[in-house]
Amino acid sequence: FLPPPPPDPFFSRGNSPRSCCLEWIVSLCRCLLAPLSWAKCLAGMACECLCWPFPGSTLWDVTIYSLRLFAYAADRSGMRPGTMQAVTDLLTAGGVVLRLWLGEGVSRCEVSESLNPSSTLSGRGEWLWPAGLGRSGDSCPPLPSSSPRVVLYLHGGAFVLCNSYTHRVITYELVRRTGLPVCAPCYARPPRAKFPQALEEMTDVYEGFVERYGAPNVVLAGDSAGANLCLAVALNARARDPGLPPPGCVVLISPWCDLSPSASSSPSMSDNAGTDYLPVSLIGKFGLAYLGPDAGGSVASDPLVSPALAPPSQLQGACPNTLLCYGTGEELMDQCRSLARSLGGGAVRVCELEGMPHVAPLFAAPVYGAGCTGGG
Repeated sequence: FLPPPPPDPFFSRGNSPRSCCLEWIVSLCRCLLAPLSWAKCLAGMACECLCWPFPGSTLWDVTIYSLRLFAYAADRSGMRPGTMQAVTDLLTAGGVVLRLWLGEGVSRCEVSESLNPSSTLSGRGEWLWPAGLGRSGDSCPPLPSSSPRVVLYLHGGAFVLCNSYTHRVITYELVRRTGLPVCAPCYARPPRAKFPQALEEMTDVYEGFVERYGAPNVVLAGDSAGANLCLAVALNARARDPGLPPPGCVVLISPWCDLSPSASSSPSMSDNAGTDYLPVSLIGKFGLAYLGPDAGGSVASDPLVSPALAPPSQLQGACPNTLLCYGTGEELMDQCRSLARSLGGGAVRVCELEGMPHVAPLFAAPVYGAGCTGGG
């Protein structure tokens, strides 16, 4: 008898990233290299307290209020996106806490270099799956033969902030509620990388999943900038291979799907400033960091940058089965509704969360406890 073939390295257990302690120290040093920026930011937060009256006494109110204070103070103090990136990278250490708190019934491992050649200080990303479904003593993800469907989740963070580990609130809950393995890769971020590097990296990753699972068995999901990448990846994959079938389902949470100059003047940008936590000018800075200082309006209007501007027929062909979820209290509401209209010719389900800010599910579990991010 011939020995069984070696397992596909795509599904092998990746090397552990640099230690959490080292990453924390590096990120902390990046923060400390900008002492004047921090002093301005802290002073700005004190001033913002006078501009934004405290909205209530619930933990949810405190969470959103604190985010708003920091975002507006960081914007007005001129804090660079790279420094803000270091702040969110510090939260990766908190991702270990999230794993201990939210990880019951979920197993994990790092993704392999074969799956995602791109490596960040945080790592290449992680596989998550229902405990007991994996291989090699549950230390490796299951193969398509035992779990034929998969979720590919692309994290948000305005293309600049966060990583797959900071979004465990969402990804762990996806595993529990779907019973499917979830892969959450990291992608290149500014200031080290500009468009289209992250898009091309994630399109390569997506095509790897399509090759092994078949496009109808891949759920492409993401939030904010990650949801933008989901749409752009689906469009880009079809542009590479027009005969490629679309993903089985696309799940979009508060997609930042229009980076064009005109998007910043939409009514919801000003009307929802009191319920959301991001200043419009800071959104523009993140867009500039993603595209690069020399990018003009034509680049920002490219459908691979602003998928909401793609022809409806292209969107419907690339994403024929879509769940679109956003809050009516977020500044991106108008562009989310515009996207819903463009997708309307396909099977699109729209879920509007009344009064909720940008990517509300990301903050639900820390506020209300594990298991609360679903519902409805």
